[in-house]
Amino acid sequence: MTEPQTAPTIPSPATNRGRDALLAAVAVAVIAWTLSGFAAIVQPYLAIQYDLWVELAMVVGQVLFQWCVLWRRSWRERLDYALVLILVSSLGAVLLWPLLALDRLAPVTIPVALGWFSFVVAIMFSVHWKLVVRAKLPAVLCVGWVVYRLLLLAVLVKRP
Repeated sequence: MTEPQTAPTIPSPATNRGRDALLAAVAVAVIAWTLSGFAAIVQPYLAIQYDLWVELAMVVGQVLFQWCVLWRRSWRERLDYALVLILVSSLGAVLLWPLLALDRLAPVTIPVALGWFSFVVAIMFSVHWKLVVRAKLPAVLCVGWVVYRLLLLAVLVKRP
């Protein structure tokens, strides 16, 4: 006699929340570690001592800043957008790794570091734009992303 066949179980979204939260936390930590490594290269031009904790605060601030645009959206949509930000920032971090590796071999000049960073930001913006459009989210999120980072630059960069 054969055993009755049961339908395969499909994990509910609640089952994956813990894993997703852990992956997001690891991604944010890697992003913060990477950007604090980049900040060490350009530290002479920064008004504050930039470290992992400053970057973590900026990542959380970015999410909260952008959620102001999404305040009428569902909690799920806001969380999904936070994941978009983490994905885009993770891409940026990965694109900075070659520069950080090069800096370990021979110190990178600040103009080279800023040029590389500008290239990375351009790619990040392009990907952010595409993901926002694909998710049918307001395009103003892309503007907010840029405005937030420009406000940070105004605070972080030393004045002549």
